[in-house]
Amino acid sequence: GRTVVHRFRARVETQPERPALRQHAGGEWKPLDWGEYGRLVEQTAAGLTTLGIEHGDRVGLLSGNRPEWHIADLAVLSVGGVTVPVYPTSSSSQVAYVLHDSGSRVCFVDGPEQLSKVLLHLEDLPALERIVGLVPFPGFDRDTIMIDLKRLRTDGRAALDGSPTVVSDRVEQIRADDIATLVYTSGTTGPPKGTILTHGNLEWTISAVESMVGLSPDDRLLSYLPLSHIAERIVSHVGQIVSGGETWFAQSLATVPEDLRACRPTIFFAVPRVWQKFHDAMLDQIATKPRPVRSLIERYLELGLASVKAGEGGPPLSPNQQRLHRVLDRTFGAQLRQKVGLDNARMVVSSAAPIHPDLVRWFHALGVPIAEVWGQTEDCGPATINPPTAIRIGTIGKPLPGLTVRVADDGELLVRGGSVCAGYYGRPDATAELISDDGWMSTGDLGAIDADGYVSITGRKKDLIINAAGKNIAPSEIESRLGMEPLIGQAVVVGDGRRYLVALLTLDPDDAADWAAEHGAFADISNLIKDPQLKAEIAEAVERVNQEHAPVEQIKHWRLLPEPFTVEGGELTPTMKVKRSVVIDHNVDAVDEMYADGRR
Repeated sequence: GRTVVHRFRARVETQPERPALRQHAGGEWKPLDWGEYGRLVEQTAAGLTTLGIEHGDRVGLLSGNRPEWHIADLAVLSVGGVTVPVYPTSSSSQVAYVLHDSGSRVCFVDGPEQLSKVLLHLEDLPALERIVGLVPFPGFDRDTIMIDLKRLRTDGRAALDGSPTVVSDRVEQIRADDIATLVYTSGTTGPPKGTILTHGNLEWTISAVESMVGLSPDDRLLSYLPLSHIAERIVSHVGQIVSGGETWFAQSLATVPEDLRACRPTIFFAVPRVWQKFHDAMLDQIATKPRPVRSLIERYLELGLASVKAGEGGPPLSPNQQRLHRVLDRTFGAQLRQKVGLDNARMVVSSAAPIHPDLVRWFHALGVPIAEVWGQTEDCGPATINPPTAIRIGTIGKPLPGLTVRVADDGELLVRGGSVCAGYYGRPDATAELISDDGWMSTGDLGAIDADGYVSITGRKKDLIINAAGKNIAPSEIESRLGMEPLIGQAVVVGDGRRYLVALLTLDPDDAADWAAEHGAFADISNLIKDPQLKAEIAEAVERVNQEHAPVEQIKHWRLLPEPFTVEGGELTPTMKVKRSVVIDHNVDAVDEMYADGRR
């Protein structure tokens, strides 16, 4: 009978005066304690009952990361409803698709931009009865379809005055196999599908994570990746409830570095692109130091990398090297970690896409031991975790306790356990393809498992390139390695059915602007991609990557694109995964040019 809702209510009861959430307002980080958090959830939940929300009804949640997101989600769950998160970066048609497909009766929105997306397709949403504004929307008729959160809570308080147990009675009716949320996939291969996650799935997953990494009321988390994605929701929302710690809400993506320094999280989750940006920014900072200081920092990183490689079976550091490394770590290492805001982090995670092992090693050398985590929406986020005290670089860690992972005959990783979803909403055929009769879920990832139980990803089944000679090539490692090179922002490798590989590349906007300033060139990327000197540097970078790979995996031709891949352009999912087919379709002429010699 224990669910996230029960855990939340117990947390409110046991530590009402401790801070739970923090948001930046008026120049300071203002806390919301657990007691007030609980009261707001209770009032909002009671308000939903006045709107007629019944057990199993779907409620949309279209908002950026903010305390009201957590409050609305828990209010929906508390009355037995089903939360349907929608990415705030979605277009109006994408929003309408999710709300229509789920049959949502109510939708929370957090501002005029999101409201307009819903209103634009209102005629296509026959099930939608009310829109709840998380902020006031003056001028809208709240007695027809619009109501703001303040009014909803007022109605909720009145409902509680008349029936004090109106919410608690609903909570006691929640069962493990009840649907908690429909999380729509990012749609890298077709229209999004609503993944059915039950209360039991959420509880099983967070209990397994807790047993593997430990959670504490002293934990602090920074929420900045979309809460519509199950990984961020498990970490900074559900995980925070279980830990009893604090979640801080970043002011924006642009302020994450500043917010990190303010929050100093104990657990921090980022995607590989964010880690690459941190790496590049820190190298830029180091380059500005006086030469004696810069030399000592470079020596520190050199010894740190040697220490990391020693842990992987390389030659050990001498006693003198170990002593010097300890001294430099307590000084320069500590300063670097403090400046980035990760000096208190006891667990730092990379997930959602492959990260290159060399980038992981660099952070380990800095004393920031990134642990790769792997999973899917369909298994509630994390499926494997690198234990914080036993990280094996180049792997995605070990399965959560109680979850079984095996390799199918074709190399695909399959998982079975309590985190595996109940299927896709309204899609029995897709559900049958996802989960076998005996409970094994297809992940779509290719991988291997070593003798110690650590899992490694070797490629994405649907991304696998099979060249003209029948050779299987996994492009993700090549792409992530290209992305580590200066100036290169993103890369998509092409070569299915071809004799050789080519690549579509974008420039990193920050690196490109710095390069332009140093070389007296126009900073506009459309001009930069034509600059012979810049193209020569890109050619050198591609060749460096080629030298690390077998001939069949080397890039023969490449093209610089005039714009980076974006969510708005359809080339990226909201979690920054590249939609390979979309990128290739958008640049079919460039690809054809690279194969124009007639040899395919």
